[in-house]
Amino acid sequence: MVYISSLRLTNFRSYSALDLSLTDKPVVFYGANGAGKTNLMEAVSFLSPGRGLRRARMEDLARRESGIAAAAWGVNAIIQSTEDDDVRISVGQVPEHPKRRIIRIDGKNTTGAQLGQQLTLMWLTPAQDRLFTGPASDRRKFLDRFSLIHSPSHGMSSLRYEKARSERNRLLSDGITDKGWFEALEKDMALHGANVAQARAHTVSRLIEEIESRAEDKANDVFPKSIVTLEGAAEEKFQSGLDFFDVEDFIRGDLAKNRSLDQRAGRTLRGIHRSDLRVRHAAKDMPAEDCSTGEQKALLIGLTLAHARAQAALKPILLLDEVAAHLDINRRAALIEELTALGTQLFMTGTDASLFEAFKGRAQCFEVSGGTILEK
Repeated sequence: MVYISSLRLTNFRSYSALDLSLTDKPVVFYGANGAGKTNLMEAVSFLSPGRGLRRARMEDLARRESGIAAAAWGVNAIIQSTEDDDVRISVGQVPEHPKRRIIRIDGKNTTGAQLGQQLTLMWLTPAQDRLFTGPASDRRKFLDRFSLIHSPSHGMSSLRYEKARSERNRLLSDGITDKGWFEALEKDMALHGANVAQARAHTVSRLIEEIESRAEDKANDVFPKSIVTLEGAAEEKFQSGLDFFDVEDFIRGDLAKNRSLDQRAGRTLRGIHRSDLRVRHAAKDMPAEDCSTGEQKALLIGLTLAHARAQAALKPILLLDEVAAHLDINRRAALIEELTALGTQLFMTGTDASLFEAFKGRAQCFEVSGGTILEK
């Protein structure tokens, strides 16, 4: 099992300094709204590639007093493993360049992709409650976060695709018609777009397999079965069995074919940046966006649990922020039993300790108040 055994924060959000010693048990943070619980979850989320669970700017993470940012922030952790030596991870702001961060593993500078190979993190936050009714971009981000687990380089592929798309859009909006310039950018978009589409298609296939293989038991009544589909031409090509190079050629050809249409629109109209993750409530045969708020929450939790089970070999660490608050007592108990069965470290937050009674002494509990933490 891989778990975080030590967490140290320096000038991060509401914490000037914090040291936590953790076990491999579930970790519960409870306290009033604004106490600093989500700040702790966000700090842990920076132990994986990307911009954390709030997608905040690096310069906004440093603790502030009277509106003035403190010195550079830092998150340090020791990762314990039953198979390998302990690993020390350090993530922090570069003092001379507040908009940049530095990542170190065992004292050596490293990349986000290499960080993703050390630890598998998944999270669910209140902001995701609007996933099914919000824009497709939110669902793409949700899926891309899942895809990072399969492919740590997925984030870099996405960034490179978006950079090439932005440059192509500039040519389109400026009325530039240089064929060679377009072809060079479309070649980059095809390569990186195929990488992104392949990771998404693989992620959704694994998710579907896990959902379909799940026995129709009481847990499925509590967290209803989903029907998941991935809408996107490139992703669908992968799902139909095409190999990487064929999909890459398809994307490049599609961009070239639609170049004149894009020129009239002034932007790229087709591509992986328009893909969407669609979810239906299986028992009701109803789109998730038409379900009740409670059903949408249950579907979202069910998807997250299914993805965690599909990655069981990686022992993903789960961050669940205020997930139990809007569940009735039966669903809370079922969720805790499902989480415990995963056999992995997890972090949960809530306003009251009573929300986590179903752990029955199986969790490490901390009361959070005004930037201080007391183990109970």
